[in-house]
Amino acid sequence: MNAPATSGVDAIRDQAIAWRMRREAGTLSPAEAEAFRTWLAQASEHQDAYAAADELWAASGELERHPLFAETRDWAERASRRTDLTRRGMAAAFAAMAIGLGGVGVYLQVMPKPLVDQSFRTAVGQQATVTLPDGSQLTLNTDTVVRTRADEGRRLVYLDKGQAFFKVAKDPRHPFVVSAAGRTVTALGTQFDVRVDHGELKVVLVEGRVRVQSARPAAARVSGGEAGSASAAPPPMATDMSAGSQLVAVDDREWRLTPTNVTRETSWLKGQLVFDDEPLAGIVEEMNRYSARKMIVDPRLAQRRLSGNFTPGDVHGFSQALRAAGLADLRDGADGDIRIVPLDEKLSAPI
Repeated sequence: MNAPATSGVDAIRDQAIAWRMRREAGTLSPAEAEAFRTWLAQASEHQDAYAAADELWAASGELERHPLFAETRDWAERASRRTDLTRRGMAAAFAAMAIGLGGVGVYLQVMPKPLVDQSFRTAVGQQATVTLPDGSQLTLNTDTVVRTRADEGRRLVYLDKGQAFFKVAKDPRHPFVVSAAGRTVTALGTQFDVRVDHGELKVVLVEGRVRVQSARPAAARVSGGEAGSASAAPPPMATDMSAGSQLVAVDDREWRLTPTNVTRETSWLKGQLVFDDEPLAGIVEEMNRYSARKMIVDPRLAQRRLSGNFTPGDVHGFSQALRAAGLADLRDGADGDIRIVPLDEKLSAPI
């Protein structure tokens, strides 16, 4: 398929729409498929334009009911029965509809889908995925509480406790704001993980960009990032994150912004917990989040460093793996917990 011989933003948009319509018409030939892949790889603008065209196409089911579409739609239906209508002509008609109603985000203006007052909760060891009215997806990890609130200008979400992964539907006119541990994480369309643990906030950005901001004035600085400058009445602490980074904020004196392995940090979404040379005490604390039966590490083993992949909630399997590897022994605790002790411990009968 030959792209129109034009240039600039409009030309890229037209090309993207033409490709979207061609793919909708049926399977691409090998030559067309290769040409499409080449076009996408030429520039990030091509990828963005195609994603926008895809969003507009998906929204057409709602748009077609709007009166502003009626005349153009009727013309297109009549024209499609004429044999001399070219693909480029159809693309131009489709583009005209998009331009006439304000572009790809028009369906959000014509038929807005604001969030409503809702709450979602998971128990210890449970995970759940919900789809919000705007199309965003939330995956709640163990022992998590999330609330959404109706608001005309923003999409407001409150992470009261636990951890959630956010896959945000694009809507430039309505920022997606997650409030957690006294800070806000603001995005337009992206994917990120937010965790609240004893007042500590942890944000892992998988895709796109987000802005994290404190509700209180800045007390110091962001290590590795940018924050509001000090003054007599300092602005709230804030920093912008890029994909592949992690922000940890224990308090508002200093935030730590560092590169991270997003695959490992979000492994819980695939039913795994991945540890790489980490202290046994920290590993056990993480595993305990997913089970009512807790493990207790003997202080003599607390700093023993380990690596491995484990299943969330499988406390017994994890402790048995420690024994099988000759790293520790296991004992039944008085409160029904599991004690992880050195191999020479002789306090009670082994599990």
